Amino acid sequence: MQTGLCHILKKSMKNAYDLIAPFYDIEHAHFDEDLDMYENYAELAHGKILDLACGSGRVMLPLAEAGYEITGVDNSGEMLSMARTTLNEAGVLGNCTLVEQDISELKLKQQFRLAFIALGSFAHVTTRQAQQKVLAAIRAHLSHGATFILDISNADARYMEELSGQLLHQGTWQNESGEYFTHFVSPASATREHILELTHFYDRHQQGGGVQRTVATTFLYLFERSELELLLEQAGFIVKDVYGDHEMGSFTLESPRMIFAAEAR
Repeated sequence: MQTGLCHILKKSMKNAYDLIAPFYDIEHAHFDEDLDMYENYAELAHGKILDLACGSGRVMLPLAEAGYEITGVDNSGEMLSMARTTLNEAGVLGNCTLVEQDISELKLKQQFRLAFIALGSFAHVTTRQAQQKVLAAIRAHLSHGATFILDISNADARYMEELSGQLLHQGTWQNESGEYFTHFVSPASATREHILELTHFYDRHQQGGGVQRTVATTFLYLFERSELELLLEQAGFIVKDVYGDHEMGSFTLESPRMIFAAEAR
């Protein structure tokens, strides 16, 4: 491949997902391992659903198609625009409400029977004060006895921490117009702060053409089970179960995920 001129774009963490929205959507378009879990909890909820850090609507779509009334909140306008298009094309936008807000500043003027943060997005909240603020805001929007699902990466994040300073190939995908999208990530750990810094390199190119590179940095807080249980309890939740994968298997230290099912007290 002739790379030609490599054009590099950079953006701050605050708006990183506006910048990488098209890449993120392609990368996660076919990920469905967690959908059965959310559909099972939706069936038990008997009420409105709140998808926090909803992104481009990956989880919202099947829930809306199943007839559930669901609100999606994200702080990326680009992600929400993609969600709106996807939901509209599927004919289910009428079941959905999309809100551009920071999840620590929720003001939705209604309560829900089920809320969730999918695929580790809560780990982007990297300070204790902000974590407490987010969980308190979520609890305020849930009725008594409602369910909150919090999905955090466990072994996968620890694996990246061990590879600090290396460049990891996350995958290459091709869209309908023939463009290729490649995602590389370089992790850097700050163990005293329990934070993993991830520099993402997203390359976009046509066969034999030039490469456009987009660079974005995100941060992940590396949670321990005990501290998340304490945070949830302090925010007004009772932790009912902790799962180690999307099939709802038992959690161990080596589990790929750390998924909390909590009840609003």
